[in-house]
Amino acid sequence: MRLRAVIAALMAAVAIVAGAPAEAVAATPVVRYVGMGACSQSDGGRHPCGPWKVWLSNGRVVALPEARRTVAPGEYVTQAVVDVSQDGALVAYFRERDGVLMIWKAATGKARPASKVHWPDDMQMTWLTLSPGGRFVGLRGLLPSGREVERLVDTTKGKAFTLPKGYQSWGFSPDGGRMLAGNNRTAVLYATGTWKVKLRRSVYTRGALGPGGVTVAGIRPSDSASQKNAVLLRNLATGKKSTIPFRLGKGERLLATRWDKAGHVDVLTRIDRGSGSAYRRTHTWYRLDRTTHRLRRLDSFVIPASVGGYVLTAP
Repeated sequence: MRLRAVIAALMAAVAIVAGAPAEAVAATPVVRYVGMGACSQSDGGRHPCGPWKVWLSNGRVVALPEARRTVAPGEYVTQAVVDVSQDGALVAYFRERDGVLMIWKAATGKARPASKVHWPDDMQMTWLTLSPGGRFVGLRGLLPSGREVERLVDTTKGKAFTLPKGYQSWGFSPDGGRMLAGNNRTAVLYATGTWKVKLRRSVYTRGALGPGGVTVAGIRPSDSASQKNAVLLRNLATGKKSTIPFRLGKGERLLATRWDKAGHVDVLTRIDRGSGSAYRRTHTWYRLDRTTHRLRRLDSFVIPASVGGYVLTAP
């Protein structure tokens, strides 16, 4: 049901852009991004301020006034305190008053407490990762010794699994059943929940983990007219690699990839235009046809200069 809802929301966004009447389209909204306002500083710069807000595919903007905004007083490390699931269905944040992890659902506009998970007091948080479906979260941060550590926590049971020293989580499969992690030399696939190693390969690979929990889709950005942008596919079980090149518009930069449960690969791009208060960041999601290498636009939205720190829906 969640997959059909996500596809419906993306198709609704395309229909609206194409000029279809908004009232003719009824779809479950998904999250495009979350962010805060951008307030002026005495030195002329700007910093994130105000409550977290959620920008949805149906055009609505919803405030999350109870969400924690900072890692420490005056430190806005945004990714550490909020994350969006890669299907755009959920937002995770910590409640300011008691540090409880909250899971906000785009379909209902309501949040539920994951009461067994709290803001960690024994490390300085630097990164928060939410799995599809919201079952698991990754809490990454620095211990008092300065060593980085990452824990994967079951939001229903509160049980935690700590990754080996030097490892980071790099994302979940679309069904949440597998997680990709590793370091600069090794990629490891874990079964979520049991955290048993399903596959290990001596290779550095970053990107989105596919539905089978084996293939990774990374990116090769290019600013050169002689070289196309590309999605890089690597099957960690066989070691097989392939490249899917494609062209983007002038000034368009390749940012990320994602998979859906049906095995489609989407790419996220960005174009920056203007300056000062007129500065606009246009993000576009495309579906990549792996046979023809053509892109089909799914959704496009503008993040204005009035938005400070923001987190996109992407693994």
